[in-house]
Amino acid sequence: MYWMQKGLHGIAHAKLPEGRGIALVQPTSAILGIAGVIIICVAFMAGMVFLILLWQRWMGERFGREVPKPPEKPLTPTQKFILAASSVSIGCQNKCVIDIWGTRASKESMEEAARVFEWGWGEFTRENAMEMAEFCLNDGHNVKYREFLSADTSSPEFCEKYTAFQRGLFTEMKQAYPRQGMLAWDLVRVFSVVGGAYMGGCMDYEEAAKISLEACRRLQKNFSSWDDMVGSYTYGYWFWRGKKSKDRMHYYKSLKRTWIYEIPWNTELKESEL
Repeated sequence: MYWMQKGLHGIAHAKLPEGRGIALVQPTSAILGIAGVIIICVAFMAGMVFLILLWQRWMGERFGREVPKPPEKPLTPTQKFILAASSVSIGCQNKCVIDIWGTRASKESMEEAARVFEWGWGEFTRENAMEMAEFCLNDGHNVKYREFLSADTSSPEFCEKYTAFQRGLFTEMKQAYPRQGMLAWDLVRVFSVVGGAYMGGCMDYEEAAKISLEACRRLQKNFSSWDDMVGSYTYGYWFWRGKKSKDRMHYYKSLKRTWIYEIPWNTELKESEL
């Protein structure tokens, strides 16, 4: 045994002629090299996870995509339906829609709601809020789709009025929603109008809730499910934005896994439950 150890020791320390034989790598150096590669890989993966979490947090803060917690005060079925109908729209910064039956948190939050309203709808007054809600209920962007149905889409006038992207959307809407078009987009925006007006302080709860109830009844009349409603809503969102984007649809799908959309589509809506 001694002579074997002696021989191996000698081989390990023997000098090989230049250009001949096999260069022996010291075991310690190899282990350190492997450990270094592993550490680099782990650090890279940890960095990627951190960046993804940071991006998700930024998106949540930027677009208001936090899933709302169930309110402490139990909601009636009609209130739950209003919440579900309006929730798809809180992909934007205006989160006040979901607080329509809650209390205004602070003076600062009311001022912020008023600023958001003015950015999207103009003068922050009850009269303007009522006018905008009426516009969404009866006209809105869907007027343009109804015009498309009866227009000569090959005429120069029509082509000049709408972009190629918008004309393409009209065609898609006609295939997917021949009767409704982007009606859901207008009806869901009603909640943004009255929710912002209520949270900012220029409209009382009863008035905002009744207008929301009317929007919900029209949604039920024209669509068959939450998915059906959101499909039409998405066409309107694309039309308004000027390009296709899956962000709101992704947000809706994430909300569908929560308590928000446990309320059935065919829920009986009652004014007494507002």
